[in-house]
Formats: sequence, structure tokens, C-alpha cells
Amino acid sequence: MSHELSQALGHLRQAAHQLLVQTDPTGQTLRLACQILDIENSLEEVGIRPVWVAAASSAADSTIAAIRLLTRSPQAVPSDVWPALENLLTEVGDHGHR
Repeated sequence: MSHELSQALGHLRQAAHQLLVQTDPTGQTLRLACQILDIENSLEEVGIRPVWVAAASSAADSTIAAIRLLTRSPQAVPSDVWPALENLLTEVGDHGHR
């Protein structure tokens, strides 16, 4: 697999971590982190392995970085990942900057 796809998965892991360390009594950030884990699982099922990447300034920025990298090899990304990423980006943009 491409190094860019591995970096994208690394960015998704950073986004999940950034959400999980936030204090959120509503549980919304935990739900968003679980959505990221589902996306990660889909990518790992097609053989993409993560590499470590530095965290972006927010979960939203980490998600954007992952999407930019994934769009460079769209044929390697399972089709069910795209709507999940779009939904995630919309929601994490609301919650990722707390």
C-alpha cells in the first residue's frame, strides 16, 4: 500500500486520540472517536497499515489531513469509507475545537 494511505490512517488515529482526551460529559466526542475506529477498521481490512504522524492542531484538522491523503488514491479506499468520512468531517468540525 501507498505511504500516503498509511499516513492517512495515522492522521485518523490522531483524530481519535484528540477526541478521546477531551472532557465531554455529553459523550459526543466518544461517539465520534468510535466512528473513526470504524473507518480505521475498514481501511485496515484492505491492507492499509498506519504510520505515526504528528497530530494536527485539532481532530478536525487531523481528519482533513487524512481525507486529503486518501483522495490521492481513491481506488484503494473502500466505497463505504467516503460517506462515513464526509459525515465525520461535518460532525468533528462541530466538536473537534472544544
